[in-house]
Amino acid sequence: MESLDDDGGRSAMRAMAVAALALCGFLLSLLPFTAALDLALLDAQWQVLRRFDWRQATDEIVLVGVDEATVRSIAEPPGLWHVPLGQALARLASARPRAIGLELALPERSFDAVKPGLDRALFDGLAAAVENGPFVATLSIDPRTRAARNIHKPFLALLGESRLGLNLVARDADGRSRRFSLVVPTEDGGFPTLEGRLCRAMNRACTDGLIHYSLGRPFTYVPLKNVLSMGDATLFNNLFRDRIVLVGEALPYTDRIDVPVNFAGWEAGGHDSPALVVHAQTLRTAINGNAPQEASRPLGLLLVSIAALAFLVRDPRLAALLAGLLALGAFALATFALRGGLQVPIAPLLATLALALAARVALTLKARKKA
Repeated sequence: MESLDDDGGRSAMRAMAVAALALCGFLLSLLPFTAALDLALLDAQWQVLRRFDWRQATDEIVLVGVDEATVRSIAEPPGLWHVPLGQALARLASARPRAIGLELALPERSFDAVKPGLDRALFDGLAAAVENGPFVATLSIDPRTRAARNIHKPFLALLGESRLGLNLVARDADGRSRRFSLVVPTEDGGFPTLEGRLCRAMNRACTDGLIHYSLGRPFTYVPLKNVLSMGDATLFNNLFRDRIVLVGEALPYTDRIDVPVNFAGWEAGGHDSPALVVHAQTLRTAINGNAPQEASRPLGLLLVSIAALAFLVRDPRLAALLAGLLALGAFALATFALRGGLQVPIAPLLATLALALAARVALTLKARKKA
């Protein structure tokens, strides 16, 4: 009878230990370190999927970039690029693209006092883009006041609110961009981002979520100077007709964002890319309708509870082997889930496995000392 009582007491103690480990694992999931580990694991999962299971995108996006060669080719400073930008927009519109997005900030005031005709040149280009079809220009936010920057009134009157989108990019705690929203909350309810406005303009059913970093090939890229100088009309039309065209900066040292995967195929790799590329990959994810979603909290609690069961393995070596296999299996299953559209954070599970293994080793050492 006493033996049965002892066995029952030990079973209760083991159950309490497993529950305590699971609770500790859940609490660890709330710490910044665990969140940072989950972000690193998510990046690794995207790298695996990008290497072994990249997916074809249904809509082709072409980027037109302001790069160093473009800056050298235009005599005026960028703030006075009304004429070349207007000409580029008009020429792009003549190729009949599916949609045009302008990620370059529009002037806040008139520059006709500097050189007569500048405002008209840019206005004509914007008008041509509007006449072509879906066109969205960026609405920039002043970092000092956190208010929207002004746009010269004639340009604003031409575009209206329905052709403006915020150029904000969501970043995680480590500064990398992994997720997106199509609408940014405001005091009046919400205002669409550049991608959200383009989705609406093209009548697409887009969803928020994680940026899909294994979707599509690196983007086709054309420097802005080539748009202005390309003489082959057939080649020009083949490049842009029925494509979604995004126009923005592609400089190596400004307006760049850390990313898990760089889709700027014209660059030599690295983990930062022009904001233009992040906007393009966000739009690609949104219009394809397969933005991965984050798993619910109850699933995380279930995973740490399963991991805590490793404590019940009495042999520390066997427990370590089991913990290693569970960690590898968790990473593989989480990667497979991400492929299917669900992001499963596994850092709390890994932390719980480490705690369970440490507790088992500590108990074994204590028992050996007593013996």
